[in-house]
Amino acid sequence: MQASTPSSETMQSPTVIPPSFPNLADGGTDSYSPVQPHWFYSKMVDGNLAWLPFSLMDSMALEEACSSGDTEPDTLVCTDGGRYDVNIFNRTRHAAYWTEDPLPVRRATWFYKGPLESTYTPYDERFANKLEEEYRKALMTGTWHRRLEFPGGESIVIHGPNSIVHFPISLTPTEDFGGAQEGMGRPCTVKRGAEGFNIEDGEPIKIDHLVFFVHGIGAVCDFRLRNITECVDDFRSLSIQLIHSHFHSAVEDDSIGRLELLPISWHTSLHGDATGIDRRLQPITLRSIPKLRSLINDTLLDILFYTSPVYCQQVMDTVGSEINRMYHLFMERNPGFTGQVSLAGHSLGSLILFDLLLHQPSPEKSFMKKGEVMTNTKDQKSEEKDASSKEKQFTSVQELLEHLELMSYIDVFTEEKLDLTALLLCQEEEIERLGLPMGPRKKIISALNEIRASRNEEEKTIACSLTKEEDDEPKPGSTNNTTTSVSYTIGLAGTGQPSINYPVLAFHPLSFFALGSPIAMFVTVRGLENLGRDFRLPTCQYVYNIFHPYDPVAYRLETLLDPSLISLRPVLIPHHKGRKRMHLELKEAMTRVGSDLKTRFVESVRSTWNTIYHFAQFHRGAAAEQESLEAEVDKVLQQELKKHEEQEGEDDTHSQTSDTSTTASQATSLIGQINGGKRIDYVLQEKPIESFNEYLFALGAHVGYWESEDTMLLILKELYASQGIQADTHVHHELQVQSMSSIQPPPPTLPSHFLPPPPVPPPTLPSHFHPSPPAPPPTFPQPSTSFSTPLFPSVPPGPAPYQIPTIAPATSIPVGMDPTAPPERRDVGPPPITGFVSKTKK
Repeated sequence: MQASTPSSETMQSPTVIPPSFPNLADGGTDSYSPVQPHWFYSKMVDGNLAWLPFSLMDSMALEEACSSGDTEPDTLVCTDGGRYDVNIFNRTRHAAYWTEDPLPVRRATWFYKGPLESTYTPYDERFANKLEEEYRKALMTGTWHRRLEFPGGESIVIHGPNSIVHFPISLTPTEDFGGAQEGMGRPCTVKRGAEGFNIEDGEPIKIDHLVFFVHGIGAVCDFRLRNITECVDDFRSLSIQLIHSHFHSAVEDDSIGRLELLPISWHTSLHGDATGIDRRLQPITLRSIPKLRSLINDTLLDILFYTSPVYCQQVMDTVGSEINRMYHLFMERNPGFTGQVSLAGHSLGSLILFDLLLHQPSPEKSFMKKGEVMTNTKDQKSEEKDASSKEKQFTSVQELLEHLELMSYIDVFTEEKLDLTALLLCQEEEIERLGLPMGPRKKIISALNEIRASRNEEEKTIACSLTKEEDDEPKPGSTNNTTTSVSYTIGLAGTGQPSINYPVLAFHPLSFFALGSPIAMFVTVRGLENLGRDFRLPTCQYVYNIFHPYDPVAYRLETLLDPSLISLRPVLIPHHKGRKRMHLELKEAMTRVGSDLKTRFVESVRSTWNTIYHFAQFHRGAAAEQESLEAEVDKVLQQELKKHEEQEGEDDTHSQTSDTSTTASQATSLIGQINGGKRIDYVLQEKPIESFNEYLFALGAHVGYWESEDTMLLILKELYASQGIQADTHVHHELQVQSMSSIQPPPPTLPSHFLPPPPVPPPTLPSHFHPSPPAPPPTFPQPSTSFSTPLFPSVPPGPAPYQIPTIAPATSIPVGMDPTAPPERRDVGPPPITGFVSKTKK
């Protein structure tokens, strides 16, 4: 039940309710202290207006500005890390970087909560001041059970210092106990002061990195129907929590601050009045299933809009201009910022950023001053293409060979009657058959590829529409159409990307994070098989492709660079709690158990074959037959061992994702230049419940990056690694392993003829018992010398009977089982042989 907030002007004089139970403040001896105010701001949460407290640091800054006395109508106070400004005079909160309706703020001292509500709502400041005055009078005089009447029928009853209720219009308190009449709802709870609220200390002032986030299709980013601003807000809060938990030592040393994440929205601009696309789609959309069709027009069609030349330009201009505008505004509001800037995109937003970074000019020409507008115009591209095509226009094979300085091979082409047209139709295999050396052959193939590309650019330049024309005498009912000429070119991104003007960023991004990205799919659809290991972004140094294993929209990037890397599994992102998820560990444990079973099976086969071999040798004395049987047994054993080794190699391949450090170090030199030689593809660990049905959680996997601690922790580690700052969990783990490996067990002081296990102390026997001496090692009967040939000829010696080693005081021998070793490498110590007595015969 929502209680209305009465104003202080309508409050009537309080009346005293006759007490029916002992006074809660006898004698009025309690001392009064003014309530401490705290500032709150309103925010739309799930469609409802909720009041949330400012951080302690922001509230103190607002209170100081409010109590200074020189507040003007345009006085603004920066809050929330500089992302919002609060107008003290108007009591409103405004967004600094993006467009958002101003919402009210309050200097709160008194709160109320309805019976069905979970959060408190602050009273109006003037009403709260009047309520505080009545509370002070009641406390000083000791007169409680005061009822404050209002003209609308509402009332507030002050039973005691900690018992205050607010009765709405539909409720009237009884004269006996001040409670509600039977059958009526419950009153609202009234609270004085902000004690008990979850109030944070505030964000660190120091900003280490600035990251711009670009959203994907649609206006909402997850199943909670949150927009990009709300998702980035929660992602930012998550980063602050992980910094305090995983970079605690750096925080204490004051060598680390925080990340500033700013959202970039382009959906509103695309579907706004400027383009009119929603107005055009409305008359052609069917009337059936309206909600589903509206969802498709608002979300899925964004993919087609981006492939359209006209709307792709609109999206690219919006993203580029918003990034540059926010960057300049951020530098104005944070003049002391000296950190790096990075970019991150989710779904289609990652593809937008990839195309934008791919078409950035060289570093010498990419920086621009504030207010400048630099773009990679189509005229500049066409001039460069025309210049390059003029240099490479050849009319005959002879001109081509002269240009390549390979005229000594003209006879080969003359003999095969190959002119330039026929040569351009030849494949690489056919050119290899000409018998040319590798060096000249590679030069000719490269030149032919450039000629083909130049001719394809000229032939595939298509006018998508005609220029604007207006008839001198338009026909009745005809309309004037505005069209644009757009050409398609062949470039690094493929043949399908339209030739548009790409804005130039005002900075060089350090890293690019792609979350659930379809970049590889779009590049493949554009006609490119692979990018090659020499591919890299002009101005961005690092690229990270982060995806969930069940994300249906995500694709790999490493195999796009080189298809031969398909056997190289993506790097498994560690869990933020420092270990793998339990179901993954169980899966690896089952793999190890299966490997042990296979090993035991091979050993059993080996023992069986040895028995058969011994039995055959006992019955066959011919040397030739013995050698033949021995060779056959060795052959079978070698085959079994080879199969076993191959199976172990496959198991090791399947467990590559678990050993991220080893895999990353081995594949560093295989990836290429796009990420400085480091790995690009990183896969999250699926949750245990997600492993039961991959299809059921597929859509949730695509929108779950905004709440993923593992994703944010990877971003933090990579960004702070550029500053030489490592997470605490890594350093602590390394020190722990090192200290454990340096501990050596003390040398035993037992006699050398036996070695009892350390956990079991030697038993104390009665005096009439005496331990028996150590039993001699077992002996086996030797074959009789009456045989003409030995019983087991040519049999390799088996393991010698177990001998108890003599322990030297300076060495350390493994005793018992090593719990840190893998199951297949455990060293089993000797069995206990003490505490046994000989059985006396009676």
